[in-house]
Amino acid sequence: MLTGSYRYGDGYIPLFTRNYARYKSMQARIDRRMARVLENPYHNTERLGHEPGQANLRGCRSARIDRNFRLVFVICEECRAVPECEYCFCEGLPDQTVVFLTVGTHERAYALRESEAEYDQ
Repeated sequence: MLTGSYRYGDGYIPLFTRNYARYKSMQARIDRRMARVLENPYHNTERLGHEPGQANLRGCRSARIDRNFRLVFVICEECRAVPECEYCFCEGLPDQTVVFLTVGTHERAYALRESEAEYDQ
């Protein structure tokens, strides 16, 4: 994954790591988008909410990688201020940390599920 000096630190949950490994052909694009997020996670990203029948993504953000591929993450300073955030993995991390939750197709990323490969086995 990423190396280098960025304005924000990074963290990863196991779901992100598994899905990142599954999308080998997209990794260069994912890495570039993650680097831009770590420079300024508020620029060109979308705050997510809660849609009925979907995962409650309040406190999370998404970044577009291509037309149907998304990167879902939380910014610790932001998600701590949203009591409804169910995906705040920021305990013990500085406010200026981005925790990457998942990467994948629009539908799977917003549902915070494994990639299609999980269901092909």
